[in-house]
Amino acid sequence: MASPDRTRSEGRTPVDLLPVLQSSGVLSERMFEEISSRVDSGEYPADPNGLAERLVRDRLLTAYQARRLLANKAYGMLVGRYVILDRIGAGSMGRVYKAHHQMMDRVVALKIIAPELSCNDRVVARFQREMKLVGRLDHPNVVRAYDADRANRVLYIVMEYVNGESLGDRLKRSGPIPAAEMIDYAAQAALGLAHAHEQGMVHRDVKPSNILLSEDKKVKILDLGLGVLMEADEGATFATADGIAVGTVDYMSPEQALGRDVDGRSDVFSLGCAMYHLMTGKLAFPGESPIDRLGRRINNRHVPITDHLPDFPAAAQRVLDKLMAFKPQDRFQDASEAAEALQSLIRPRSRKPAPALAPAPSPPPVAPRPPEPAEEAAVARPPAPSPATRPPAYPRWFAPLAAAAVSRPNILLTIGLAAFALTFAAGAVVGYLLK
Repeated sequence: MASPDRTRSEGRTPVDLLPVLQSSGVLSERMFEEISSRVDSGEYPADPNGLAERLVRDRLLTAYQARRLLANKAYGMLVGRYVILDRIGAGSMGRVYKAHHQMMDRVVALKIIAPELSCNDRVVARFQREMKLVGRLDHPNVVRAYDADRANRVLYIVMEYVNGESLGDRLKRSGPIPAAEMIDYAAQAALGLAHAHEQGMVHRDVKPSNILLSEDKKVKILDLGLGVLMEADEGATFATADGIAVGTVDYMSPEQALGRDVDGRSDVFSLGCAMYHLMTGKLAFPGESPIDRLGRRINNRHVPITDHLPDFPAAAQRVLDKLMAFKPQDRFQDASEAAEALQSLIRPRSRKPAPALAPAPSPPPVAPRPPEPAEEAAVARPPAPSPATRPPAYPRWFAPLAAAAVSRPNILLTIGLAAFALTFAAGAVVGYLLK
């Protein structure tokens, strides 16, 4: 529970909290009448800040709700049938909130798509098509979607609430993830992607912030079906709340960066880039600017992981390098194949305890041992259909920048393009309804 000071409307003119609370729709009419009665009787303080603190203490409001109501921001606290409880974070296409379905008494994650996307008819049509595909996804390594609709002129999608954090947040909080642990997480993520690919979906934006880790160490892929919305908005500037979508550039495949058709193998490449970053804290394709990093990726110059982790096992390096192979045909040809390769790095540890992926002395030659039935079942899959192929989900302005990164005739052009991209994108920062 937040401290009382965090619920106060600092520096603002006090508002009459009761009318704002009533208009917000956060509480039922019966509960509102009970609170009003307690204020009238003196049981609850009439002072707005004091009343807000008491309602938070009695768990009738969250600290986030109290702050918004004290700021006289009742609008947007109710989206469809969902009451906003707290803000979780912001992404490239919208903001994510913890919300509560009143009738079903279920806590969910609610993603509200940016208003400028939500008012675009092409985006709305694409959103409706993609949500039909998302509704078919059913896998333990994919965040489950419960609902999708349009309210208050914005699109939203309702997902299961995962009590945990993204791997991107984990990296920021505690630094690089140990290799053995990360390989397990990547294998789970690959299984989730394989399921999506089997349903005809390409994620197109696999990155640490879109890989969630629950408290019980279950990995879940987030934001499936949303990567194509930018494609539908021809005027999009590939912007985020911070300006240019730098993070996405750091994980996209070469073919995606060049504006070519992408399939599931593009997601495989992005997973490898995310895995590399999460294990080392460094980007596989470093550079001073987004354009420079993009150029390194297109020109096939990634830093060997052993430059950062000298003891990284050779077998694991071969798998990682194949995930990030420059040509799609040189990568794992589908995510299920990638998952099997990653799981093969974990299996020996399940038979004999050993330091995490530590190199071991070469054993004497022995006859090949068939895989154990339980382990084989964990990765055995029917042959996957050809990955769905789709055009890249980036607006038209992005292709010239990618082309410039390929040629890079001189450093001045690169710097100029980077400055232009950052300036242009910063001018299109998403203005969201809820803050």
